[in-house]
Amino acid sequence: MKSCMFLRFSAGVAGIGLLACSLASAQLSVEKVTATNQILQQMKATINKLPLSHQQMLDGYANISNLADVWRVYGMRLTDPSFIAHAKAASGVPEKSEIVRVSDPATDLAYSSFAGFTQSETSAARCGNSVVVGYNDSGSVFETPFFFTGSGGESFSGASYSIDGGDTFTDIGPINPGPNKYNFLGGDPVVTCANPHTFHYTQIFTYDTPSGNPRAAVAISTSTDSGTSWGDPVAAISKDGNFHLLDKPWSTIDPSDHHHIFISYTDFDYTETNACGTNYPTRTAIEFVESTDSGVTWSHPKVVIAVCGSAGVQGSQMAVSSKGAMYISWMNLGENYPLGPRSIQISSYANGVLSRPVTVENSVQPGGDSYYLQGEFRDIVDMSMAIDHSGTSTDGTLYITWGDGRDKEISDPFATQGFYAFDDVFLRVSIDGGKTWGAAPRKVNSDAQPRSGIGHDHFQSGIAVDKRGYVGICWYDRRADWENFSIRRHCGQSSNAGATFSDNDIGMNAFAPTHSNDAFVNPAYMGDYDQMTSDFMNWGAGFIGGFETQTNRGNPDVLAYPLK
Repeated sequence: MKSCMFLRFSAGVAGIGLLACSLASAQLSVEKVTATNQILQQMKATINKLPLSHQQMLDGYANISNLADVWRVYGMRLTDPSFIAHAKAASGVPEKSEIVRVSDPATDLAYSSFAGFTQSETSAARCGNSVVVGYNDSGSVFETPFFFTGSGGESFSGASYSIDGGDTFTDIGPINPGPNKYNFLGGDPVVTCANPHTFHYTQIFTYDTPSGNPRAAVAISTSTDSGTSWGDPVAAISKDGNFHLLDKPWSTIDPSDHHHIFISYTDFDYTETNACGTNYPTRTAIEFVESTDSGVTWSHPKVVIAVCGSAGVQGSQMAVSSKGAMYISWMNLGENYPLGPRSIQISSYANGVLSRPVTVENSVQPGGDSYYLQGEFRDIVDMSMAIDHSGTSTDGTLYITWGDGRDKEISDPFATQGFYAFDDVFLRVSIDGGKTWGAAPRKVNSDAQPRSGIGHDHFQSGIAVDKRGYVGICWYDRRADWENFSIRRHCGQSSNAGATFSDNDIGMNAFAPTHSNDAFVNPAYMGDYDQMTSDFMNWGAGFIGGFETQTNRGNPDVLAYPLK
């Protein structure tokens, strides 16, 4: 239950909303700090069982690992009543009128100038004029006890909603972690909607009992008031947290049946009785579960692909056609991760039958130094997928986009692989249900890599298709900086099924890489995806997506750009 209502920010309106009750109540109890520490340390112990190569494959659990270390050292300081927040409004507004502020930075530094103020890794959903953007929010660990009474869990995620199609947003604070003090919502959000009132929010979920039986899970939370408030998290899938980590979840809804929900994830499985046998105790698998009753009940997991030993699969994404066929794609990281090359694969699921994997692209050259881009922030799985369910002549067309450094490599004595590869945004298209993907990938960004000297990174694209069958895409872009360091935002559209794209700088100020800005997140973390969306109801045209950027103070916040 919320202890006080705090609608923190409405973009486009001058000023910041006032707190409705004292921030002094935001301190944590000793009991709650101890419970959170228990589940974090148990998850850390499971992470430490994995070989280093698999630890490097972790997305959300990389932040959980870092937070476990920080919490063990500093957690009890959060029980000190002298740590009272001093909220203050942020100065400055987005640089261009079309750019909309999504997260409220007013309290980012209220609790600490050192820890807990990063918003990143965004997912957006739109049904009619209702839009919700979910994101990781390290500051939520401070704010959760302020927003929710009692001795409930902790949240590492937040959300903002809009009722005017994305023109303005209200930041609601942390996502409700539920009443169990051993609950921990670990982020990696994906937001979907079934109608303008009903939204679903999936993310990493770990929970425990007083006796110490940790569970690794994926939670689904539901809002029935257009994202204003959220119910308690429900585990759609749960496994023994001593031997499993369920990382990088994804979710989608069937446009032909809005009660039909799919959730996928990567299972890092360290049970000695798994299918790999005792010689290869570590197994990574792409799995999914489904619900046909709006998330009330869930199926047993279905295994799409499993690999053993040092090999790894990661980064599943799903999309469902207008006829109810589900497509699930992922990155096969190969035997030598983080070194490349890698491959993109896909399977379909229709009428209860799961197809064999098809290779979409078998020669993905990871950008940067395989694991890091310039500025030393990680780039794990740079991929996005969408399907056309517009009902137009292009209905059913599948699109997969990814970052690829094949067009520009320069030798680098400090790079692990001996060279640095400059990412471009590539695209493949399938018009036959994912069976074939064309002769060659197409490059989306319009600029060419320079023939001599260093190149430019274009990375972390998000893609969606709207009611017209138009394809919208946005990505981070470094072409304006000849030193390939500062980052801008580019977006484009295609009206011809991805054959050609526009390519426009959206007009925001350039910013430096935003990693290592607070103590709670992995030092190399700057987010791994920003999801685009169109109107799921097919009532309106155009696109919107949140993205991470620095504002005036340099800490990461979430903005959005409507692409019309």
